[in-house]
Amino acid sequence: MLSYIAVLAGQYHLSIRKICSLLKEQLGTTFSVGAISEAQTKVASMLTPLHHAIRDSIQTAPLVHVDETSHPRNGEESLRWCWLVASEDLVYEKILFSRSTHSAKTMLGKNYSGLVVTDQCPSYNWLKPEQHQLCWSHVKRNLQQIADYTGGGYTALVGQRLTLLANMVFRIRHRLENTEIQYEQYIRRMNRLRKSFDHWLQKGSGIVVQRYKGRCKKLQSHRQSLWLFLTDTSIPLTNNEAERRIRGSVIHRKISFGTTSDAGDKFRGRMHSLVETCNKRGISSLSALMEIVQAVTLRKPYPNVFSL
Repeated sequence: MLSYIAVLAGQYHLSIRKICSLLKEQLGTTFSVGAISEAQTKVASMLTPLHHAIRDSIQTAPLVHVDETSHPRNGEESLRWCWLVASEDLVYEKILFSRSTHSAKTMLGKNYSGLVVTDQCPSYNWLKPEQHQLCWSHVKRNLQQIADYTGGGYTALVGQRLTLLANMVFRIRHRLENTEIQYEQYIRRMNRLRKSFDHWLQKGSGIVVQRYKGRCKKLQSHRQSLWLFLTDTSIPLTNNEAERRIRGSVIHRKISFGTTSDAGDKFRGRMHSLVETCNKRGISSLSALMEIVQAVTLRKPYPNVFSL
């Protein structure tokens, strides 16, 4: 029952009141809102060793995707932030107080030496350029805003050229992945695009609109992080993996609203870590959680459900 209640919330995003209603209709059992909340708190405590093991393993992964999204606490004016780090076969999620550099270092580890794919949030500026790949989907979206500038003129022209070049980056990468071109052709074409992109970024740093001028200058300052993917074809162009994995937390937030306590924050972070890792590995989150809950309840050795 503990596992079922936790999965209803963590995987199917039901609020506590909806879980109470479902259990009454499905099983004929009546639980108070407080009892369901206490059950989730117990599950969160049982998941502590697994959550720590995922964190330790993911901080040694060769490549990770990182993303963050706002997380409201009911009755509090200030937002908290739900952070997520995804490797090839693990997902680590935690709710922290801020969107700061300190939070990013908490998630990755201060001495993380692998490759990191992120959006353009300043929280990641502490990463070395040779280990930080910027998401081209975010870059393209920001450039499209320049191209759509209502004032038109030179500002829109620069945005249109940069957007066109960004589209070509995706097109050439897809042609390589579909084996339509050889690696040597891919590198030659990307280098030509890189030269043209730098040329138009330079022009963009001279446009009149300060907002878009600053955007171009920021991309210039992160030039190496834009093109890190050229050093290794295993480095992705986008941060879509992290955005897909954090979507469950976003849906949970929208349906069930925010949390009201630190216990609720812990439950969501740990439960979503379990659910998303199970989804990555194609295994049942209910079965994995039941194995953990039964072992803890019966005081048996803690199961290594993910072989960490």
